[in-house]
Amino acid sequence: MSQRLTNILGYLTLIAILGAIWVMFGEDPARDQGARGEATFDGLSDRVNNAAAITINQNGVSTRLNKVKGNWYVIERDGYPADRATVHDFLRGLALSERREPKTANEERFDKLGLGDNALDIKVLDGDDTAIAAFEMGTRKDSPNGRSLTYIFQEQDTRSWLVSGLTETSADPAWWLDTNVLDIAESRFASVTYGDVTISRALGDDKYTIEDLAEGEAMQADWQLRDPARVLSNLNLDDVRKIANPITDPVAVVRVATYDGLRLTVTLYNLENATWVQIAARYDGALADAGEGGVLPDAPMDGEAEAETINERTHGWLFKLSDYDAKVLTRGRADFLESKTDEE
Repeated sequence: MSQRLTNILGYLTLIAILGAIWVMFGEDPARDQGARGEATFDGLSDRVNNAAAITINQNGVSTRLNKVKGNWYVIERDGYPADRATVHDFLRGLALSERREPKTANEERFDKLGLGDNALDIKVLDGDDTAIAAFEMGTRKDSPNGRSLTYIFQEQDTRSWLVSGLTETSADPAWWLDTNVLDIAESRFASVTYGDVTISRALGDDKYTIEDLAEGEAMQADWQLRDPARVLSNLNLDDVRKIANPITDPVAVVRVATYDGLRLTVTLYNLENATWVQIAARYDGALADAGEGGVLPDAPMDGEAEAETINERTHGWLFKLSDYDAKVLTRGRADFLESKTDEE
């Protein structure tokens, strides 16, 4: 074989190899290739404060967050407040994100990165509903140093990228909710009443007892008696819906009294194989006027205002409980007593 023919075959082989590489990882000259260390979302750090809405879509599940007077709300949950820290961390992550490693440009391989059909389709919009950031978000990879890396793709890029800084994200509206419903210092609790049983504690005492304990009855361990107060003092939701009057009878009613005058009525319902609660608050100043509430360092300065604030947040809403909290709040008297053996 002549030297000239050998050279020609060599060039053809090189062209074929380059062509194959282009097919798998090729660059579209009409789009931006980007580089390691660059901002993932060009110019977003200067515009992120203009964000007025966020949309997240994935496999038919959608969430839209709207910003109103500095606060964020979840539209798919009738405008219930979103968790401010979650939204802030999400936007901050976008603004500070950097490109770390270029990945495939072949969209047929995107599914291996969590992109394509299964990706989170995310848009950050300004007040005119114009996108200031739009991208597909794929699989997140946790690194040994605690910092995560995430696969993303933007239409203006030539390829997918592994980028830093993005926080965990979901298209589920419930994931964005402000989950805190009640935040009351447990030291304020005087009693919790479940229909035929009242669990109470003396002012300043950490241990709870069952009132009117019958002869032969024995209470369970203190931590089990304390469970209702612990759950109600820091009650969190799993989901929320706007319903003023559920078309069903309650399965239980739990009443709370504090030593400084706060009274809570927690009404529980079974809906769609889950436990949901309504909450109402009122202020009874009798104990506080008697001076007992004054010794509590966690008592509010204005008990009536506290009750009004709770009602403003909870009125007209049903809150879905976690399975554990639901189990605690639907107990009966027997659940707080030691069971006896046949010999006993």
